[in-house]
Amino acid sequence: MPIGARHKKADTVAVLDIGSSKVVCLIGQSDVNMGVKLIGSGFGVSAGLKSGAVVDMDAVENGIRTAVEKAEREAGVAVQSVALNAAFRSMRSEHLNVQTEFASGEVADRDLKRLINSSLTEFSQPEQTILHAIPICWTVDGESKIEEPRGMYGASLGVDMHFVLAGVGPLRNLAHCIERCHLTISSVTASPYAAGLSVLTEDEKDLGVTLIDLGGGTSTAAVFRDNTLVHIEALAVGGQTLTKDIARGFMTPPEAAERIKRIYGSALHGADDDFVNIPCPPMGAQDTLHHESKSLLTDIVRSRVEETFEILRDRLNKKGFEEYSGRRIVLTGGGAQLNGVRELAEYVFNKRVRIGRPHGVLGLNEELATPDFAVATGLLKSQFLKGKEVIAGPPDLTGRRYRKKRYSGGNLSRSLQWLRENF
Repeated sequence: MPIGARHKKADTVAVLDIGSSKVVCLIGQSDVNMGVKLIGSGFGVSAGLKSGAVVDMDAVENGIRTAVEKAEREAGVAVQSVALNAAFRSMRSEHLNVQTEFASGEVADRDLKRLINSSLTEFSQPEQTILHAIPICWTVDGESKIEEPRGMYGASLGVDMHFVLAGVGPLRNLAHCIERCHLTISSVTASPYAAGLSVLTEDEKDLGVTLIDLGGGTSTAAVFRDNTLVHIEALAVGGQTLTKDIARGFMTPPEAAERIKRIYGSALHGADDDFVNIPCPPMGAQDTLHHESKSLLTDIVRSRVEETFEILRDRLNKKGFEEYSGRRIVLTGGGAQLNGVRELAEYVFNKRVRIGRPHGVLGLNEELATPDFAVATGLLKSQFLKGKEVIAGPPDLTGRRYRKKRYSGGNLSRSLQWLRENF
């Protein structure tokens, strides 16, 4: 029973979350009475990725194959295409306001399409691809914050567009790994966007909220307002960076540092930190087991997490989203489960902070209902949601899809195109 991930929304879909620490494949169905239902899940070890970018194709391919095969066996279906996440450090947001004038009359669908196509050409470059193109609001004859301009009367039409862009190179390499597994990509969603769909409430997205996804290779932020994604930030810093900090500070192998982080890690000092000694395996065969204080570990964890929060805060403030994003922060991802991270975020951002866990998918077990799986479950939910986006399907990896609309033909071709659009 072959399945897709976008063109069969009413049936069965498959999604693939390729992170720096794990690969997750979820298969779900849409039920009229129960909503989104999970029917299969599979996990693979993630290797060959650094800050979301492929550095070892064979390792990435093995992780994908393992996760997909396990999910297929549990669901009893064969996967042909998958919806994919993107968590590259090259991801960024761009905003554009486009205006057009026409003979006074009723705003029609063709007017919206012409304005949207005009905005798409502005960000169509060979070295980058458009992941998301979202109209934030429309204006008709200067009246702003219009959600649905069709049917209104006026002589001018404008739109504020939000674009999420990413480098073509990292995405092309990831797409090649998918192809080597004999799969096709049905769509690509920015990881913080997917995580927000998984853990945020409708009220939070409406009133204003910042979602911070603390992943293994990257830390990303997404700002929502008026039920719309309005901004994204990405840092090439994550849980693996913290693990390396601990390995260097404690002079212990990365595997041991990861275990120490999970068992003893905290972003807040405790009263007995100076009296707790942590056993640290040696780096080489000639070395011996040694101990370090928990106080030193907390210093390392707090320093890295606080720096990450401060960089995200300063970037959001610089771009004017401090007040626009409301008074709430929601943390998710594996890093959100570290002790004291929520309290440290409250201190740095001076906002109310909660830990976000996936909801809205029937059949999530105890393991999948944790912040670790926010992106994967958000990807699954996104396949059944009707959003505001104006582009669909796999991203353009050539940089030519929308440029053709801008540069094709001479005066006669452009005149014929105008006639087709307007009559």
